Amino acid sequence: MKLKNKYTLFCILFLGITFALRAQEKSEIVVTGTVVDAANKEQLAGINVRVGIFASTLTDKTGKFTIKVPNSGATLIVSSPNYQTKEVALKGRTSVEIAIYNNDFESYYKVANMPTGHQSKASITSAIATKEGSISVPKESVANIINGEMSGTRAIMRSGVPGIGANIFIRGYNTLNGSTQPLIIIDGMMIETNTFTNNTLINGYSYDPLSDLNPKDIANITVIKDAASIYGSRGANGVILIETNKTVDVSTKIDFYVQGGLNFAPKNLPMMNSNQYRSYLANQLNNSGLYTNNQIANMPYFNENPAFQDYLKYHNDTDWQKQIFSNDYVNEYYFRVTGGDEVAKYGLSVGYSTNEGAVSSADFSRFTSRFNAEANITEKLSLNTNLSVSYTTRNLYDDGLYSTSPIYSALNKSPFLAPFVPNADGIVTDIYEDIDNIAGFSNPRAIIDNATFQAKNYNLYGLFEFGYKISNKINVQSLFGANYLKNRQNVFLPDLGLSTEFNEYGDEQNRTSKVNAESLFAFYNDTRLNYKNTINDVHDFSVNLGFRYHTNNYENSYSTSGNSADDQFTSLDSGNRLTYVTSGSIGNWNYASIYANANYAFLNKYFFSYNISTDASSRFGDDKSLGIFPALSAGWLISSENFMSNNSAIDQLKLRASYGLTGNDGIGNYNAESYFVSKRFLEGAGLVSGNIANSSIRWEETAKANLGLDVGLFNERLSFNIDYFNNVTDGLLNTIEIDPVFGYEDGYITNDGKLRNTGLEFSMNARLVNTPNFSWDIGGNISTYENEIVSLPGDRQIINVEGLNATILNQEGSALGLFYGYKTDGIYNNAAEATSAGLVWRDFAGFNQPFVAGDVRFVNTNGSDNVINEDDRVVIGDPNPDFTGMIYNKFIYKKITLSAVFSFSQGNDVYNALRWRTESMDGLANQSLATVNRWTVDNQNTNMPRAVYGDAVGNSRFSDRWIEDGSYIRLKTISLSYSPDIFNATFYVTANNIFTITDYLGYDPEVSASQVSYLQGIDAGFTPQYSSVLIGVRLGL
Repeated sequence: MKLKNKYTLFCILFLGITFALRAQEKSEIVVTGTVVDAANKEQLAGINVRVGIFASTLTDKTGKFTIKVPNSGATLIVSSPNYQTKEVALKGRTSVEIAIYNNDFESYYKVANMPTGHQSKASITSAIATKEGSISVPKESVANIINGEMSGTRAIMRSGVPGIGANIFIRGYNTLNGSTQPLIIIDGMMIETNTFTNNTLINGYSYDPLSDLNPKDIANITVIKDAASIYGSRGANGVILIETNKTVDVSTKIDFYVQGGLNFAPKNLPMMNSNQYRSYLANQLNNSGLYTNNQIANMPYFNENPAFQDYLKYHNDTDWQKQIFSNDYVNEYYFRVTGGDEVAKYGLSVGYSTNEGAVSSADFSRFTSRFNAEANITEKLSLNTNLSVSYTTRNLYDDGLYSTSPIYSALNKSPFLAPFVPNADGIVTDIYEDIDNIAGFSNPRAIIDNATFQAKNYNLYGLFEFGYKISNKINVQSLFGANYLKNRQNVFLPDLGLSTEFNEYGDEQNRTSKVNAESLFAFYNDTRLNYKNTINDVHDFSVNLGFRYHTNNYENSYSTSGNSADDQFTSLDSGNRLTYVTSGSIGNWNYASIYANANYAFLNKYFFSYNISTDASSRFGDDKSLGIFPALSAGWLISSENFMSNNSAIDQLKLRASYGLTGNDGIGNYNAESYFVSKRFLEGAGLVSGNIANSSIRWEETAKANLGLDVGLFNERLSFNIDYFNNVTDGLLNTIEIDPVFGYEDGYITNDGKLRNTGLEFSMNARLVNTPNFSWDIGGNISTYENEIVSLPGDRQIINVEGLNATILNQEGSALGLFYGYKTDGIYNNAAEATSAGLVWRDFAGFNQPFVAGDVRFVNTNGSDNVINEDDRVVIGDPNPDFTGMIYNKFIYKKITLSAVFSFSQGNDVYNALRWRTESMDGLANQSLATVNRWTVDNQNTNMPRAVYGDAVGNSRFSDRWIEDGSYIRLKTISLSYSPDIFNATFYVTANNIFTITDYLGYDPEVSASQVSYLQGIDAGFTPQYSSVLIGVRLGL
């Protein structure tokens, strides 16, 4: 609280000094100049040149202008519809020549969308990154726009499933158990995105509301990375401001866009073929001790007699990955009309797209419609309207290490089996093979062709923003918005071809039906009073005082049933009533904030901004529901100083600094209150206590410091930005475990711990060649962060990741989310090596057993005994990258444009859980081709351990065998476009994810299976990203 009081005192002192500044006398300085095209030096006529609200003029036919300015330190603003907007500081000069670029130039004088309105980048003191939208750029979602192209922002696709969305992380992680996702603001309205991550019946799928937004409706995106915004408690993970297209010109314009293309199946993982698997199967059955050699020889898989009735069934060579992956189509249609008059302007868009991904029978379709309007009802009263509706349908599948996942099943399935039953003549029929009699593995083709995994989403969004002009200096704005989402998932798992299912109570089920329905209704209001004033064209003030309210009402229900009479009976009520399971949840929460913002600029080169918000959240106890979050930022435009007037090389040199407090309330809704849940017991059900409430939990509080430098050289031909940040989160929300004997599985939440996150960011843009017919732009960004757990309850946390054989370590003095397991040193190639090592493992009965030839040589890091056990676990990997970023090139020759974007990540480790399953050699599933070189008596010179049925020795335990270097460089996008002169159109060809350079052995090194900060870098076997080639055209009227 002392810190907050100091901030308030500093703010008052700063404002007092500001208002005490002596107003400067108006002067009558006359400035002359010329405006030319930067490419060909042609003099430009009709270019607007102004000095704030003091004076304005146009260039004549020779590009010359004359204008009066208030003082020698004034800044000229040069603008034109076909050229960039540029700010030119006079720095005492009375004559200037100004060279400006076309609109497609990446200028640092562009206007950015900020929380209180549009603002020139030259005056912004926050650490931001921006990206403009384009109707001609084929992007499937917001995540595809952000991914890799905005410094300090990582948008990692959750998988390669079309429309799945991404996990977005800005500047690393500032929490352990709280929400890691940034605040999303669309046209001034907060959008809830953290509610839908766990409520799903389809494994590997989570609904992302941003996937409902058509990227072609986006005008621009601004990412605020530091604390210098008015969103206080909601800005701990950064803020993403999305502005949709607004109508600028009153003349009627029509745009039509159509594209079509092909998605390409990912490269197959190398697996054993039929003969190799048959040999492995015989080896495993023999080692299992369950069968005699004679019994194994009489099994149908090993019968080589062509007259055997099932010979054809067990003598195939099926590439199961080719059975499920395919080259499929993607299509998109988009129509937009804009127009209006001096009183009102409107924009209407309609879009429809389909994407069949790369897995057969899976697809994503989306219909969107958006209507934006701006109306001047009276001279003082205005109304902005933004309405949208979207409807998406997804035909999906279980994704990950599940028996009902087509990808995982394709890797497990025996290659000597086939998807369809042959008849007596050996002709393949359309009858699906059932689960095999080897280990009951599902038929992957039966999953993708017959199982139902469908998700339907409805998203209705609308806002009305009223503006009232009290005077030339005072305005009132009030935004009222509502968002209604309804999602429904339907799952049916047939009996034929699919392995047995079990419900949450362990009941065995065939022909399982599942239905899940969830809805969210959110109401939002943001009302603010704005005061703007310019004193003598020297002092610029802007003050905002506002109130914000956000209420959310969420409901979720699901039901399952099983054992219907036939695979044709797919509805929920067709199941056996004894198998019915029904449950649900309600989540209602409210958020309110009173906030203030003050911006001040002196001579347009010294900038100060102060923000403070007092927030309240229903997610905390009554005595902890309030939080105060101040932030202060400042900027010095050094290049506008008079002593820089003779330095023609430096166009812009700005120093920025900010410091502020943010919070995090993304912890769930009822941790501060006790609640009850239903529980089945024997044949009945009842209510039991669902949690241990802690009414003392409060906001996580993150102090964010940022220091930045913006540099522009050689008439904007080269520009770069450098930022250093230091974020410290105090009062980490942690789960304290308790003995299960008390009946609680999850313990309780408390505030205890501290996390530090520091890093550097660098972004650069350069125009290497600039001629009338040809230009070449190059640029990119690189970001790095380091996190450290400063304090933690009990000094360390060891987290076992269920179903993935992974162990995660969080401990004081280390980065979060470290892989914690066993170090290895090859294998024991012979009995002598194993005997010499003298190490043992402990069996299930508690007896020590020696390692033998062919076992993994685990390092006895403990050293106090000769037993390899949990005490020997150490840090074996770090999923946090050394740095990430992107590089782009853009070539323009007359009307032809070629662009390419490369993204990269370096130094991050990935746990390849899929390889763990395909190289564990502990069962009867098919294995990786690498296991052909496994240790045997006849093959002792190898680094692949022996196959052990059941793996009692633990050769496949979580160790550095499964940790890989996840570094990569990827050609993310390459695009060629042509815009002819004869009519308003653009033709283009775009290719995505063409190649990836990496040493990673899995499908895709770019993975993020969870939004939880410490569960990164885990490849859980999700669908990989695919390559695609798209051809499209945009027509404008």
